[in-house]
Amino acid sequence: MASENPELSIIILNYNVKDLLLNCLDSIFKNKTNSDRWQVIVVDNASSDGSGEAVQ
Repeated sequence: MASENPELSIIILNYNVKDLLLNCLDSIFKNKTNSDRWQVIVVDNASSDGSGEAVQ
């Protein structure tokens, strides 16, 4: 989810922890507020465990 002027930006740095990343994202989206002014940014540091593909 992206917003032009977000009130909240959640930035996740990832490197070869696909399962933890997916659990984190799942938790964020299950507990989000009704506001649409937030965004999640995942920065992947060239993982080789399929993290990027899993997020897409």
